[in-house]
Amino acid sequence: MIRKIKRFFRHYLKLFRRKIRHWIFRFLVAIHEGEIRFSFFYTVCFLCIAFLCIGFTFNTDVKKEAPTVDSALGSELTQALRHSESRNRHTETAVDVTLFLLPNAEDENALSSFYNSRLYGFYLTGKEITYLPELYASLSDSFVYGTPYIGGLSFSYNPKRFIYNRATDISLYTKESTVNQLSKDTLYYVVGTESVFSMFHYLSERTFHLLNIQPKDAYGSPVSDYSERLLLGAGGSLTVADVYNRYPSQNRNASIAPAPQATDIIRCNSLNTSVLFTQLNPAGYFLIGCVLLFTALAAIVRPHLRRIIIWFRLFMFHRRKRAKFSLRTRIYSARIAKRHVA
Repeated sequence: MIRKIKRFFRHYLKLFRRKIRHWIFRFLVAIHEGEIRFSFFYTVCFLCIAFLCIGFTFNTDVKKEAPTVDSALGSELTQALRHSESRNRHTETAVDVTLFLLPNAEDENALSSFYNSRLYGFYLTGKEITYLPELYASLSDSFVYGTPYIGGLSFSYNPKRFIYNRATDISLYTKESTVNQLSKDTLYYVVGTESVFSMFHYLSERTFHLLNIQPKDAYGSPVSDYSERLLLGAGGSLTVADVYNRYPSQNRNASIAPAPQATDIIRCNSLNTSVLFTQLNPAGYFLIGCVLLFTALAAIVRPHLRRIIIWFRLFMFHRRKRAKFSLRTRIYSARIAKRHVA
């Protein structure tokens, strides 16, 4: 009985293989004889749709990023600024988020200039703070002199998503290592060095002002003169070295364990379709809209492409022809004729 079942399945398997070979052979013959013609545009569209459909089956690799030497420095600075004594002495209110452009730890000159950097305190809305992780997720390779560090935030990012739309699940990471949701209209206190203002301008330009960040004061009014937002220390303006040197000594006196990480970053490396297209920000909608608009224009223009090329050639031909008999060319030719007569 088992042998008969095996023979039955083998027989129909052979027939199925024969049919597949027959269809492939007929398909190749039709292409060779010109019965079937492929369009590059429709082939690309078909492949994109097939990729999107197959993409739902791709796995998602989620990893928590391990702290580096640079991030350890940024974490210590964040914890120092969030410390109660440092907070009451130097800043207006509790520090929610810190933003630094951390230099390479092996470059002593860059480190010394970073320690001498002055600190600024300003306010950002919760909506603007959700744009900050894109500096790390999308533009970290663009900064030559350092790596953006965003303290006090918990977020995940996928480097294979649309650029400027890679960061998701953004929330506030408190000093007690708890996660709080960000409110879009609430003002949060941010502390950073002078380089953060150029980072804001750079992000705004690269995203065509879709991710625009404007520092504000405690009343929500935009700040134009950043010198007013300088933090003051014992010897004038507060620098990174003042905060960094004071906090470890406090820890040693209080016998506190090493400070935990002040940020929580999760790297989600995946080409899964649902992961790529969920939680779009304004820049993501803009990019998808550009792709759809380009596809629609290509579909409309493609049937009339030859006619458009002919019209363009005729336009250029008549333009050159008019240029030969323009007033400027007539005056120029008349002057040359007078010279020859003289």
